[in-house]
Amino acid sequence: MGRNFRKFLFVGAGLALVGALAAGAGAQLNNGATHSHATKKLRIALVLPDLSNLFIAGVRDGAQAAANKIGATLLVKGTNDAAGQTNAMLSYVGAKADAIIVDAIDGHAIVPAIKAANKAKIPVIAVQSNVYGGKVASFISEREEIAGLYIGQSVATFCKSHSPCKVGIVEGIKADQSGATEDKAMKAYVAKFKNIKIVGGAETQYDPAKALNVATNLLTAHPDLNYVYAWWDPGADSSVSPETDHVIVAGVRIARGSRVLMRPGARRADAQDLFLVGREATVQAVLHDVDGEVHLAVSPDNDPAAELQRNHGRFLYFSPDEIEPIEPAGSIGAPGRIGPGARSSWSEEETR
Repeated sequence: MGRNFRKFLFVGAGLALVGALAAGAGAQLNNGATHSHATKKLRIALVLPDLSNLFIAGVRDGAQAAANKIGATLLVKGTNDAAGQTNAMLSYVGAKADAIIVDAIDGHAIVPAIKAANKAKIPVIAVQSNVYGGKVASFISEREEIAGLYIGQSVATFCKSHSPCKVGIVEGIKADQSGATEDKAMKAYVAKFKNIKIVGGAETQYDPAKALNVATNLLTAHPDLNYVYAWWDPGADSSVSPETDHVIVAGVRIARGSRVLMRPGARRADAQDLFLVGREATVQAVLHDVDGEVHLAVSPDNDPAAELQRNHGRFLYFSPDEIEPIEPAGSIGAPGRIGPGARSSWSEEETR
């Protein structure tokens, strides 16, 4: 789905709620226990889709930051396999986690694990995608119907100059409620336009190879296809990892955490770029587009708004030939480090 570079702001609230629920449950179960036992450190389990996904990695990072604030231990499992998520959740139930947060890749398949947690009196919070059975203490999500509306508007805008305008859909998993909600809203909006025709679509289970096959089949069956809407992005491909990917510039390995000088090229049209020439910046991610081009997401150093911009996933983007490494040739940089020796709380990493 189109979830790139959006901060998952409700994760902290979810963890705070889970902490309250777990603490309450602990108080009930341990009524009369010693003070040290009643105030034990909480263990909160987080079951997510694959962590190579930018959006999901952002969820994990935000959750870890929130767990640190409440002094909890966070246990994390990420997989796009529905059975894997169910098994992970059942393992956390068996390990007697104090609470479980789950973003289910398949809202039906996860139900047995939800019910197992219910039976064990472990609070469950569903985030992003709701489930189709069992009881959850709360459901926290973005407004996916709004996202679908915006996608529909984008399709309609493009299709103004095409009649008919044929649209194909590369789906994720229909049992993923967030994706299904977004898809439904998109279809409801484009249904208002007589020139727009949805000609086909198929599930991919968020598998890059299956997504490529679905797109190829759509183009083969409809050579005059005008638009492809996908529940998909490069972050769902485990071979793409902005946190660890790198590019070599002037003999220097540039990765997340590398410090560079910005050298905006002549091909850029924004006059504001003149104020960036020669300024120092820190690389936040190395990104790949669908054409195989590499882009560097950077945040300027000594910018008073830099932390705020990072927290909202807002960066400046440059091609490798538009930056100059500060480290000497042969340096391997410091991937995973942000700024001089400091870890960042950035959560730009956002998509399924």
